[in-house]
Amino acid sequence: MSELGEKHIDKHRSFHIGKRIKVVFDESGLSVVELAHRLHRERSTVYSIFERSSIDVELLVSVSEALNHNFLEDVNAHFGLPSSGAGLSINLSVNALDIGQMEHLLALLNELKDQTYLPCGDKTTEL
Repeated sequence: MSELGEKHIDKHRSFHIGKRIKVVFDESGLSVVELAHRLHRERSTVYSIFERSSIDVELLVSVSEALNHNFLEDVNAHFGLPSSGAGLSINLSVNALDIGQMEHLLALLNELKDQTYLPCGDKTTEL
């Protein structure tokens, strides 16, 4: 096995998502009952989450929302993956703003189009 493959396996074995969730949970000051309520799960499920070395992405997102912590960033950081999600959100926001501005400009141009003739001295000039 290549050295890169071995490092990947070692990192994988050393990362325990349940333990990371437990650390963040302990820092949150929430009770297990409150976290279970936020997750719409039983208390036993919360304790089970703390023991898991892997987790379903949808559940991880729910736990992230409940604890107000982005565990996906923790996973990315652990494996040395780029965290491009924030950049993507910013780009989408900018593009949405650009589209709004373009729609506004289009509306203005449509208004001007309706005014096809402007007076110019004694003559009427077409735009």
